[in-house]
This record gives sequence, C-alpha cells and structure tokens, in this order.
Amino acid sequence: MYRRFIYSFFIVFLCNILLYSARSHAQSSSQTLLEGMALLDDGSNKRDYDQILEARALFEKVTKVDSLSIWAHYYAATASSAVANMIDEGLIENGRRDLADHINTGIKHLEAAVKIDPSFADGWVLLATSYAHKISVRPFKIIGLRRKYNRSISLALELEPNNPRVILLQGIMDYFLPGIAGGNKERAEERINQAIAIFEEENITHPYRPKWGHDTAYARLGVIYMDRGDLVKARKALVRSLELNPEFGWVLQELLPNLEELESQT
Repeated sequence: MYRRFIYSFFIVFLCNILLYSARSHAQSSSQTLLEGMALLDDGSNKRDYDQILEARALFEKVTKVDSLSIWAHYYAATASSAVANMIDEGLIENGRRDLADHINTGIKHLEAAVKIDPSFADGWVLLATSYAHKISVRPFKIIGLRRKYNRSISLALELEPNNPRVILLQGIMDYFLPGIAGGNKERAEERINQAIAIFEEENITHPYRPKWGHDTAYARLGVIYMDRGDLVKARKALVRSLELNPEFGWVLQELLPNLEELESQT
C-alpha cells in the first residue's frame, strides 16, 4: 500500500514537472518570437542590416515549435525580404553576391509556412513577391517562377480578397513589373488606394498576425505621385506615412529628401 502511494505520488510529481517544463518552454519561445518581431520592426525602420539578420536568427530558433512555427517561418521570410530589398537599393556594400541566397531563404520559409496552413493568404502573397524578386535575379528561370508566382497570387486573392496586404503587394508588383509581365501602373494606384481604405478599418488583436502595411501603402503612393510629378499629393502621402510611423527610415532617409530635391527644381 505504501509503495503504491509512493509510486502514484512520483508519477504525479513527474507529470507536473513535465507540464511546467512544457509551459516554460512555450512561454520562452513566445517571448523569442515577440522579441524578434520588435527587433525586425525597429531594424526595418532604421534600415539596419545586422539588426534584421539578428531578428531572423531569433525566428529560426522557434520554427520547430508547433504552435509558433507558421509565424516564425513567416517573419523569418519577412526579414529575408527586407534584406534583399536593401541590397537591391544599394544600401549594403558587396551585398549583391548574397542577394539570391536571401531571396531563396525567404522562399524556403514561406513555402514551409503555407505548407503548415494552406489557407494563409499573407504567406501566399509574400511568396508571390519573392518569386517575382527571384525572376529579376534569375531571369532564365522565368517560366517556372512565373507559374509559381501566378499560383501564389491567385491563391492569396481567392483566400482573402479583402486582405489589405494582399492588395497592397499586388499593387506594388503591378507598378514595377513591365507591361509584358502583367504590370499596370494605373491599376497599381487603384489597388494601393483600395488597400489604404481597408487598412483604415483594420483592427488586428492577435499578437502574431501580420499588421504591417498601412504606412508602406502611403509611402508607395508617394512614390507614384513623385514619378508622375504631382509633388503636392506626394508630400501629403509621405506626411501621412510618417503620421502612422514617425520612425519610417525609407521615408525619412530617402523619399522625403528625393521629394525636397524635386520641389527645389520647380
């Protein structure tokens, strides 16, 4: 009887230890993910290459945690995309030799994310933009990549046609893709304005779901107006972008100085 009691007590004690360990690990992993998200936001604002890579390393630490893996893969891909864009903008010395690797890393993470949840529209649309980016780096692979791009963007739109990030990214690609590849500058402006209208009503409370895009939409609108020579509208768009995100490095360091130079010439 005594032995049975001791054995039962030991089993309960061991189960409690395992449960506590699992909870502690989940909390630690969640903290790592949130820390990475904050680091990514700050690094993206500052356009800090090393900080963005540090954030990606944190995300990759929790890709094996089942409850967090889809978000870890998504944000690791977002970090890869941010670095690839910085390389394209010439912000990283000798960065072009690593450009394809960053794009491929992003694609790998996004393909893992949409495999976990095939209904993840934010993952599909970011994957589409990554395929489009890879086409610009590996144009000889355009046939296979264009097929993957079309499938990804179609799925994103089918799953969440009113997702503002889906609409925004489609608009951005419309603006920069040549007409022969399906681009359309007028349609791009319409889609970005459509995304802005939806962003105004969006209210996301989930701690990990993507929330980005509202400030970027206004910044992209500013680019369109500057290219068109409508500097008054461009300034309004960029000012609104900074109202939403006062630390937005792309606007502060590049777009506003470019606008001021154009304004000085008129």
